[in-house]
Formats: sequence, structure tokens, C-alpha cells
Amino acid sequence: MSAVHGLSEVAGRAAQAESTSRSVAWLNETAIGEAATKVSRSLDRERTALSRPGLSAVEPSPTWRTRLAALVDPARDEGIEAAPADPFAAAAQAEADADAAVAVAGLALTEAHRAVLRAREAALRAGDSEAVATAVRGYRPLKPGSVPVRYGKALQSGTSSEFSNVVRTKPRPILIKLAIGLGLGLGYLLFLRLFQWDTKSEILPYLAPYALSGVIGGVVCTNALSWDATRVRRALTSGERLWLLLLSKNATMFVLVGAAGLLLSVLFAWRAGDFSTLLKALGELATMMLIWLGVGNVLSVILPLRVEPLKMRFKDGTLRPFLFSFVTSYVIGLGVNLILTWKIWAKQSMIAELGGAWVPVLMLVFTALVTYLLLTVLAVSLADQPRIRRALLREMVDYKTAETARPLNSPLPAPAPGSAQEATNQQVTNQEVTERKNQNT
Repeated sequence: MSAVHGLSEVAGRAAQAESTSRSVAWLNETAIGEAATKVSRSLDRERTALSRPGLSAVEPSPTWRTRLAALVDPARDEGIEAAPADPFAAAAQAEADADAAVAVAGLALTEAHRAVLRAREAALRAGDSEAVATAVRGYRPLKPGSVPVRYGKALQSGTSSEFSNVVRTKPRPILIKLAIGLGLGLGYLLFLRLFQWDTKSEILPYLAPYALSGVIGGVVCTNALSWDATRVRRALTSGERLWLLLLSKNATMFVLVGAAGLLLSVLFAWRAGDFSTLLKALGELATMMLIWLGVGNVLSVILPLRVEPLKMRFKDGTLRPFLFSFVTSYVIGLGVNLILTWKIWAKQSMIAELGGAWVPVLMLVFTALVTYLLLTVLAVSLADQPRIRRALLREMVDYKTAETARPLNSPLPAPAPGSAQEATNQQVTNQEVTERKNQNT
């Protein structure tokens, strides 16, 4: 349960705060100011993350939504009274405020402890089954039927929706990157032909993965969850499983990149005049795509990065992570291809002994498939960790609507007029207005 993990993290933060308070140079005002600035930045990041609509189809009750909304309000610190002019009175007032803040934190920790225990009690009372775990994670139950059929239909529907979005939704950035990769491959083939460098072209069929490594290893795959943040968030809040969403995206990219890679491999093999190497080239292409899709799933979860224009990255401090992701994707992509090419050539003796390339190539693709599945399971497991989930909340956002994002207390679409949900929302709104009036007075 993520709530249990979150409580453990809160306890770890308390220990970290104790360590900081003991290690900071209490007689050095500069060191104390730097520590306070660091904590303030962390507080701002946490508030920004928690102010985003959640990724679960189940939202907190109105009471807890109101309490959390008050804590993540950006103007929360603006209402703090100014310190007295007398330095002695200011020091005494700051100490009293710190005592009150510590008391509030202690009470909040105790309340969180009680809430986690009650959540676990409710789960046990409901049967503690797989259906309960699914409901706790915020997933909607699938239609009745066998498990393979249910998930097969869900994967087919998700892949179809993903494919339609990639092909039809403008400005079609993924198709543009695919076209660039295909164009580079065709241009390289033309270059070899014009300068007659293809007289010894036995390695030509292996060049297709290199032309497409920038596509399959680029930001589209390594940042899949934030690449189309609005639609991904909508899918998760409607109850779609994260692993189904990742598989749908991976299947779409595998088909699109595989089609371009197949075309390039056939052209290279035709130019080389040796179609016997085509099977090995296709095996290398499939292996490269599977490994990179698995790596991309993990990076999409642990290193999410919002998609925005380059000029915006200078303002919000995401330029350095973006450059790091860009360079890493291309360096690792080319490195993976070099290793795969070396493994293909290293299996020449095995190919000769087995009388063909089918068995070594199938073994290579099978190991890549197992690696992909393990990496995807790792990505889904990491997404349940509170710290990583908050990073997803902070970065999985459309930069155009980031400033006008809905507040935490209304993450879902407006309910129908006259419904019970509308009455509940109105009650919460009235309660917030009353609290703000009390704060102003």
C-alpha cells in the first residue's frame, strides 16, 4: 500500500530533520540560512507536486481534500505576521512559532499513523483480496471474463487509441522524428552509393538500427508519461492501469519504428546483395527496440521531465536535466547498438554449428523480451513509491495549462447539476470561503 510507504517516508524525513538540526553549525548564521533556504526549496517542490490533480481514480474525502488544499496553497506563507521590531521579541516569537509548528507536525504525524492503520483495517474488513488491492490503487474493475481476454482487449483498445493519437493528432512530433530517422538512413545509403563506398558492404544490413536509435532511444520513449501528459493523466485518473498504458505506448512505437526499420533493413540488404544477413539485422533491430523500450519505461518513471519549449526551460530550471536526458539517450542508444552488433558477429561460430541463424537470433530476441518485461515491472513498482509519484505529479503537466491548472479540491470534471457530488463540492467550497474569511479577520 502506498500509504504505508508514505508513512515510512515521513518517519524517515523526521529522522533526516533531526540529523540536520544536530549537524548544522548553530553558531554560524550563514550555514543556518543556507539550510533554511534548502528546506524552503524542498517545501516549494512538494507543494507544487501535491497541488496537481492525483493519478488515482479515487480521490480523498472532502475533509482531507480541504486540509491538503490548505497546506499546498502557494499563498499560505504570505499570511504569516511580520516579526516584531525588537530583536529579543522577534527571537522569542520565532521560538514560539517553531514550537507550535513542531506540535502541528507531531499531531499530523499521529493523525497519519491512525489513518494508515484504519486504511489497513478497512482493507482487511473488505477481504484483502486482489479486488480490494485494485480498488485501493484506484483502478476500475474490468469486464467479467477470463483474465487473458480482459487484459488482451484492454491492451488492444489502448494500443489502438495510442496509435490513432500518434498518427492523427497534430503536430505529429513522433511521426516527424520517425521521418527524420528514415531520411537519415536513406541519405546514408545514397551517400554510400554516390561515392562507391559499398563495394564491401557485408555490414550494410546492420546499419538500420543505428539510423533509428535516435528515435527509439529519444525523448519520446524515455519520457513517455510526460510526453503527452494531459492525456496520460486523464487515462490514469479514469482508472486505466499504468502497465497497460506503458504497454500500449510501447506496442505503438514498436510497430512504427519496426516498420521504418524493416524498410531500411530490406533496402540495405538489397544494396549489399546478401539477403542472408537480413534475418540477423532484423533480430538486432527487434532486440534494440525491446531493450530500449524497457529502459525508457524505467526512465519515464524515475526521471520524468515536462515537455515545454526550450525558452521555458531557462526559467524553471529544467534545461540541465533536458540536456542530460538528450545526451544520455543518444549515447546509450548507440552503445546498445554497438554491443548488439558485436554479439551478432560473436555468434558466427554458433551459426555455423547450428546450420543457420534462426536459433541464435531467436535466443537474442527472447532474452531481450524477458529483459523488457522485467524492466517494465520495475517501472510500475517504482511508480508506487511516494517520492517518485510526487515527481510524476510535478512533471506530468501541460506547460500551456500549468498556470491555470485546477486546484486540488476539484481534480475531476464538474458533476451533473443537482447531484450529490455537486452538493458535496458546494459544501467544501463554502467551508473554504469561511476558513479564508476567518484567516483574513
